[in-house]
Amino acid sequence: MVEANNTTVTLQVHRFTPRPERAERARGGSPFAKNSSPFGGGSDSAARRRPRGKQWVQEYTIPARPSDTVLDCLLTIKRTIDPTLAFRYSCGHGMCGSDAAAINGTPTLLCTATVRDWAKQPSTAPEVDDEGFRRTGDETANEPDVPAENVENNITEGSLGVIELASLPGFPPQRDLIADIDPMLNQIRKLTPYLQADGVLATTAEGKVDVFEYLQNPEQLAKYETLSNCIACGVCEGACPVYAGGDAFVGPAALIWASRFINDSRDTKAMDRMDAIDTADGVAGCQSVRACSRHCPRGIDVGEEMWQIVAKVRER
Repeated sequence: MVEANNTTVTLQVHRFTPRPERAERARGGSPFAKNSSPFGGGSDSAARRRPRGKQWVQEYTIPARPSDTVLDCLLTIKRTIDPTLAFRYSCGHGMCGSDAAAINGTPTLLCTATVRDWAKQPSTAPEVDDEGFRRTGDETANEPDVPAENVENNITEGSLGVIELASLPGFPPQRDLIADIDPMLNQIRKLTPYLQADGVLATTAEGKVDVFEYLQNPEQLAKYETLSNCIACGVCEGACPVYAGGDAFVGPAALIWASRFINDSRDTKAMDRMDAIDTADGVAGCQSVRACSRHCPRGIDVGEEMWQIVAKVRER
């Protein structure tokens, strides 16, 4: 295992710079109108609209070790090469979920992805054939393998491989690797993501406050404890082929938050919560693809939980 400081990694970053915002006005209408379109177009539709701007792929080759995270590499670029590169992070330890992005096409967290796990050696086979068609997996399987000594020579010469980075799929990009996750957060807010108890203060026979009012047994706690670990990072949303960042499907993250309180024995609004998600854009929008279970940074089997909540809603 090579841990020398003379090794490098190449990051291929899909960059995006939005166009400067311009004040829009309705054709033939007042420039002071609240909506620029006579057909509506409120804040929700504006949030779902993919912004226009300049898109390009930029490569950075930097010194790196296999144990470095992709976030470490981006910070090195930001501090020493290109201060204009935009990405988002906070804790840097997989607890806040703010740095979710697509690494080699897979939604995950930058701070938990290591160069060792994600760097790939560039293929020697061309991506298209002589007639201009993209090569498939069956065609490339018949290609001769790259000699092992060539791969070893690449590492010896210092190249750990290439990592491709892009903003989180399913959300409009704001700039470079920063995605606008407001559509997901708005969907979560619509489902009242907080405990709703009956509001009656329990008292003992002596008239004192009953401090054990909401005491739970281990079985009751286990029903929602795993779901309470969700950090709303958007990785499951970016992996879901159904979710498009709008109202067509509420999304797995919002349904996980709803399920967390539906399974809480202290909550008194379980039936109301199930009514809220028993809609065409709620549980009915889930196609059970289970792609949402991949790379959840908190270890939640999102696909299984989705199946459980869909079954509970339909059987109630």
